[in-house]
Amino acid sequence: MKKPLITFMVVFAIAFGLVAWFNIEKINTNAAIAKSPAYVLATPEGITKRTKKGKVTYQVNFSYAAAGASYKMDSHWFDTQEQAQAMANSPVQIAYATDKPADGVFKTDFDQRDPGEGMASALTSAGIIGFFLALLGTAVLLYRIPSLRR
Repeated sequence: MKKPLITFMVVFAIAFGLVAWFNIEKINTNAAIAKSPAYVLATPEGITKRTKKGKVTYQVNFSYAAAGASYKMDSHWFDTQEQAQAMANSPVQIAYATDKPADGVFKTDFDQRDPGEGMASALTSAGIIGFFLALLGTAVLLYRIPSLRR
């Protein structure tokens, strides 16, 4: 019984750490943008097509210029090419902190953020997501590696 519990604890620690790091980075980026925001129009560079397990999705690739440098940013994946084309044809703004132009986010995502989101909510969501990922990961590891079951 020790090995399954140890496996769960290790997988949970890894999952919790990764999800917490991602959430904290997102909060820090949004906080930096909120302190000194700058906005710039993004230029569509093209549409990427991806086929995975027979499902085709599309992503719009953007570039933007800030502080004398050019940066790239990709949209989320769309189910249809028409949705991706509609985003590429519409004006898209990037929000970034004036001291960190490389850390840009889509203005629509920045406007929809929760200003009250803090460390407690980031760690709580990391704990919940980490727990379920650990359950799933432990089940897969115990199934694939029989020596961990004892």
